[in-house]
Amino acid sequence: MENYRAVATRIAGFPALQSTVDTTNPTLLFLHGAFVGHEPFEPWMEYFAKRGWRSVAASRRGRAGVGPKHAKGLKIADYIDDTMAVIDALKEKPILVGHSLGGLIAQKIAERDKAAGLVLVCPAPAAKLPAQPIALPTYLPMFPKILAGQPILPGPNGCSTIALNQIPAADRAAIHKALVHESGAVYRELIFGSVKADFSKIVCPTMVIGGREDRIVAPALVEWTAARLKTTAHIYDGHAHWLLAEPGWEAIADDVFRFVSNLASGHRLYAIAS
Repeated sequence: MENYRAVATRIAGFPALQSTVDTTNPTLLFLHGAFVGHEPFEPWMEYFAKRGWRSVAASRRGRAGVGPKHAKGLKIADYIDDTMAVIDALKEKPILVGHSLGGLIAQKIAERDKAAGLVLVCPAPAAKLPAQPIALPTYLPMFPKILAGQPILPGPNGCSTIALNQIPAADRAAIHKALVHESGAVYRELIFGSVKADFSKIVCPTMVIGGREDRIVAPALVEWTAARLKTTAHIYDGHAHWLLAEPGWEAIADDVFRFVSNLASGHRLYAIAS
């Protein structure tokens, strides 16, 4: 029986996971969000490997032993450069699966015509990202550091409230323990909408996903992104921001599998309108 486990490697100097499958399908490149590394994608990579898809998830600067420590001083442009370096090393145009901040980075990569397709999962918008009222007690203590561009890390209670609200309570501590510091400058750019996208240049097939209970990227913002990409957002009831690992994530992966399979076969079920 074939081993579908994702294995540790390095790509373009960054720690990464890779699942290698003999396939003619494009590579899936998973792009992680803020406060995390590439590891949370491992179950998704194994899911897709069993279905004939090669995938890669790579870390970026500021985590996994690659400086600067605690991502201090980094900006979203740095993360875009890191992602471009990984794509150059792959020597192909991958399908990008970007979660949260990774979804915004994916849009910027697609602007450069470096993506065969996009799957945007709870994507940070190319616009302002306001805090929802329930999230304010978590964000306000970090706000001075965000304004100063200093590293930030939410506490366990705040993380549980705004990001892990659909994760079983018994599993939340382990997820929080694995979080890493994020650049306050990056989060400042997200809040104030400093990074824009030229949607007219994003012409690859795109699927946009959100969670009805997301307390970080509200469903309305997910729908805003989808509308500008001339597609319809898929908003999943009973899911929130951490839907990569929430109970029932496999059903969402099933929908993504159908999208990328049709993309690969040339049937654009979610094609961008011309």
